[in-house]
Amino acid sequence: MTGTLTWARSNRWYLIALAILVPAAILVALHAGYWEYLEGRDGRPVAVTRDEPVAYSGATWTLTEWSAVDARSAEGTEAGLLPGTSLLAATLDVEPGDAGLGCTVELTDAAGERIWQDAPYDLADYERDDDTIDYCDSSAEEPYRLQVHFVVPDDAVEGARLRLWSSDALPALLLFEP
Repeated sequence: MTGTLTWARSNRWYLIALAILVPAAILVALHAGYWEYLEGRDGRPVAVTRDEPVAYSGATWTLTEWSAVDARSAEGTEAGLLPGTSLLAATLDVEPGDAGLGCTVELTDAAGERIWQDAPYDLADYERDDDTIDYCDSSAEEPYRLQVHFVVPDDAVEGARLRLWSSDALPALLLFEP
């Protein structure tokens, strides 16, 4: 018995550190996983049709333009789309409220099972309209136009919806149906 007591006494600082660090590591791991969970969940979607203004997260959002370009078309060839893909573009009019807002804009297929982020320029050669930006401007005080592009498989074009969410408004999110 004295051997065990001696071992515990001689390693007490290691045991104390272990007793503090293990719960701290678990809390950090759960915290990171919790935010990933919040970002990945479907939440409570609010369906919005084209040209219908909707208040969300302190701003007013309106989907004003929606277009799709197939890789087989002249525009698709010019954009450098890979066979079997399409380029979808959406433009939203945003009227910011009193507080700045940040948001995430994604595209989901009709079933809501697949989600795409804004297309990088290496997937397609496209240009935004001159009077638009490609992010939610948290410092904007005046209305602005948000334009996003997505490169998706051809089978995802039919029924695709634009999904917009803000972390301060979760679990509510907007689903724009063109």
